[in-house]
Amino acid sequence: MGRYTKREHAAGKFWLDKRPNSPAWCICWMEGRQLRRKSTGTDNLDAAIRELKAHYLAGDTPDVQDVTRVPIADIVLAYYLQHGQHLPSRKWITYAINHWVRFFGEAESVWGATRPARIERFIDDLRQRDLKASSINNVLTAGKAALSRSWRRGELTRQVHVPSVKVTKVQPKGRPLSAEECAAWLDESAPHFHALLLICLATGSRPEAVKQLQWTQVDFDDGLLHLNPEEREQTSKRRPVVKMPPLLIAYLRQLPRESDFVVSFRGKPVDRYYTALGESRRRAGLDGRVNLYSPRHTVARWMRKERVPFEELSGQLGHRVRGFAITEIYAAYSPDYQALATAAIERLLQTIAAHSQSCQFLIQRGAGPAGHLGVCASLPRTVSLHEASGPQ
Repeated sequence: MGRYTKREHAAGKFWLDKRPNSPAWCICWMEGRQLRRKSTGTDNLDAAIRELKAHYLAGDTPDVQDVTRVPIADIVLAYYLQHGQHLPSRKWITYAINHWVRFFGEAESVWGATRPARIERFIDDLRQRDLKASSINNVLTAGKAALSRSWRRGELTRQVHVPSVKVTKVQPKGRPLSAEECAAWLDESAPHFHALLLICLATGSRPEAVKQLQWTQVDFDDGLLHLNPEEREQTSKRRPVVKMPPLLIAYLRQLPRESDFVVSFRGKPVDRYYTALGESRRRAGLDGRVNLYSPRHTVARWMRKERVPFEELSGQLGHRVRGFAITEIYAAYSPDYQALATAAIERLLQTIAAHSQSCQFLIQRGAGPAGHLGVCASLPRTVSLHEASGPQ
């Protein structure tokens, strides 16, 4: 394998070296009696050291580390590389971890970083960067999760405390809408956004769940919508199994299947929808407080007015109901599963359809199977796919 030059930097059993006449630094380690190497792809020593640390932290860390010596940056980076990057919330975790590393640097110890005065300065720094209290709590929670995980795995000598900040009650994202406003919004929506909006109204789901909905999650035989795919682990933002109202069944039956995803644009899943949201909202004369969480709050408020029991309302919205999780997988197949919630949402959809030109065909067909016309054929105002600027 050739003769290596001087050792420049080490991390555990790994070190950096250069082969003669080779511009790039290599990460080296021993496997038994054999020397292994992996190029860092750079001749810059600082960049190579960062690559070495990431390579080291992505694997197993030592059995136990003294909190007065181990850098907190190593703990939070190991948490991301070993665990956080595989979670649905990895983008936010990356953002939070970057704040920890930026403020505390690569050398400050866990013990020093978590002293009350030091944490308070960290919180003040986050406030100066115009982060809201809820966002600051999320950043602190990411660090707390990293430290707790490391302690549970026996990698830290002791457990340390990370405080939270007080969060005042805030208004929910997206204001509720009237049936007339929902109808106007649907009528002014491009086809792909029309589908996204109507499914949100028909389920009360979060827009991310509807955006990622695939046809394999639609059970027409039992009238169920499995909002959480089988391969996805449930998180605190639970995606329940909901009963489909008759109008939604009719709507989905006539949607063209251009891809594996229920909501698609030119045969591809919708990744971003902000341009379509803004344009349809403007054409419908709605204010800036209206967004794709508005259908969720509209459905919640409607069900309250319809006196839907709290258990069914919570189950519809994906809130955890005590004592229900164990039987949820079987309860969805019961004839009376979410019966009152589903009936209330059907009345909401029929009320919206009565004011909506783009949904009139569903009422005229008695919410039965609607043939194969497709959404474009049912929209009286021709907002074609070519006119739409794309799912932003």
